[in-house]
Amino acid sequence: MGFNYCIRKKDATIELYIDRGKDSEEENKAIFDKLFELKNAIEETFGDSLEWQRLEGKRACRIMKQIALGGYKDEAQWPELQDAMIDAMIRLAKALKPYIAKL
Repeated sequence: MGFNYCIRKKDATIELYIDRGKDSEEENKAIFDKLFELKNAIEETFGDSLEWQRLEGKRACRIMKQIALGGYKDEAQWPELQDAMIDAMIRLAKALKPYIAKL
């Protein structure tokens, strides 16, 4: 499982990407489902709603937040975007790590 920053052309995201490797689809979905059961508490700690993507038919899952302040094409926005991404990642990690530690 990894906490990732993703910068795209016109926006950015931060995420927890759940992928325990080859032949781990069932484990990944089980981890996602356990965290999803705690969605309200996690989002309350995060301070905003999150996108919960179980990614049916794929091995991995993700929990993410889109940040629509610009992307790599919007160089003038980079300082603000970077600050927003760092803030969101700190909040995401704070919201998820206590539950991940119990898995």
